[in-house]
Amino acid sequence: MLTDMTWLTKTFPPEPDRIREYEENSHLYEGDHHMVWRDLWDSHDLNELDTTLSTFFGTVYGARKLEYNWFLVVCNVFSDFLAGEPIRLIGKSEQEQTTLDGIRDRSNLDVVIHRLSTDLIRFGDAVFKVRFRGAGHAIPGSVIERVDPSIWFPVVNPDNKDEYIAHVLAWRFSAVVGQSPANLMKAEIHTAGRIEHRLYWMGGDKIDHQIPLQMVERYANYPDVEETNVPYPLVFVASNPKKRFDVYGISDYKHMKSLVKELELRAIKIASILDIHTRPAVCGPESMISTDMSTGDETLRMNGRFFPVGRDGVRPFYMEWDGKLDSSFKEMDEITDMLYKVTDLSPAAMGHFPGGQAVSGSAWRRMLIRTIARVNRMRLAFNVPMRDAIRAASMLDARGMIIGAVEVSLRDIGWQDGLPRDLLEDVKIEQTRKNSGLTSKRHAIMRIDACTEAEADAELALMESEIPDAPREQSPFTNRQPRADLNPEGDRPEPRKVQ
Repeated sequence: MLTDMTWLTKTFPPEPDRIREYEENSHLYEGDHHMVWRDLWDSHDLNELDTTLSTFFGTVYGARKLEYNWFLVVCNVFSDFLAGEPIRLIGKSEQEQTTLDGIRDRSNLDVVIHRLSTDLIRFGDAVFKVRFRGAGHAIPGSVIERVDPSIWFPVVNPDNKDEYIAHVLAWRFSAVVGQSPANLMKAEIHTAGRIEHRLYWMGGDKIDHQIPLQMVERYANYPDVEETNVPYPLVFVASNPKKRFDVYGISDYKHMKSLVKELELRAIKIASILDIHTRPAVCGPESMISTDMSTGDETLRMNGRFFPVGRDGVRPFYMEWDGKLDSSFKEMDEITDMLYKVTDLSPAAMGHFPGGQAVSGSAWRRMLIRTIARVNRMRLAFNVPMRDAIRAASMLDARGMIIGAVEVSLRDIGWQDGLPRDLLEDVKIEQTRKNSGLTSKRHAIMRIDACTEAEADAELALMESEIPDAPREQSPFTNRQPRADLNPEGDRPEPRKVQ
């Protein structure tokens, strides 16, 4: 845990264990599991027992990969649920909407959020920053960018680890200084209202001394201090739950590693055992063996292994083998079930339904209750930092004289759930609510079509215009002939007097 800036005079990186864990998690995500677990299969013990196995185990594990890449699957599923559909950014006015649309388009924000959600699962922290691109850029304006957590070094309040004093983004690189190459470190120190740019000369892993920015061509035009006029730093963090007295979130991979390793170990051993026993083993009389006249070796030409039996008259037969692999497959099923539990990943999220039957939208949601709960926790982690980042970006746009830009303060972000919709079920629900007097047509349209109130009003007006004029119903008392006993005025005649 870093509580001051004195680490900038020591070694880099200041927290090597965290960086090492990030490297391992990156290998696991990318499917290079043999780079992390080099002890999955040791062939030496088998070779010592039976030299005939050497043809199957002559190479290291890395040459035979059976990765069960749950790490990639978990990242993809939860990221798709959180950010598989574009978020809704709705401003209070036309100018605010124009500003929001500009930030979204320049940043490719939906893709950035998807990548950040992967970082949150893989590393435990998702880091992003706001940067303003000036008039020299083809599309000037502010952008929201992902930051690799391995270059993020937060300085926190020693009395409150959740309070960030500064965010330092630091990375090593090589550049030509004068006439010779040099190992350097670039540091961006983000605090409230300002960004400080520094260059350091590296002596191995030791931070030697600070040098002027002008010594490296690509940083020659950078100011030493950049005033942002934003009341908080331009680096933002969404974190998983943290360990006690720690600053960094816990990676979702932490509880998966041992389970996935055991799963792959079982799979590799089963595959290797099956390969060994594809070579048939035959028993028979010694008379079946012939001597090679050139070498003097006694051999039996066949695709497999032969075990001679001492007494004659024994018919050759294949030696049957029962691997008892049912226990291995049962263990793999139990491990898979535990992986679903520790990751909050429902089998229904993978398309596995009971009995293989299709289910309704509401039934599917009930099956996904744990997965949806995990996505909601991710949404809570992102909601406030992303709102602050969008506000900061709009402030930079407004002060950078971007046409039509104004400061935007979002009350909330319209996150989508990422689930396919059962429109037939949704329409039935809205129809029942409307018939029961529990909703209006306008709000029903807004929920079904996921539209704004203005769009719903336009749809209602269009619906009204398409209703044809209904013909007027004729009264049963119109166009009737007058009765004969009525005078032309329609009055009844006087009753006839009885004589």
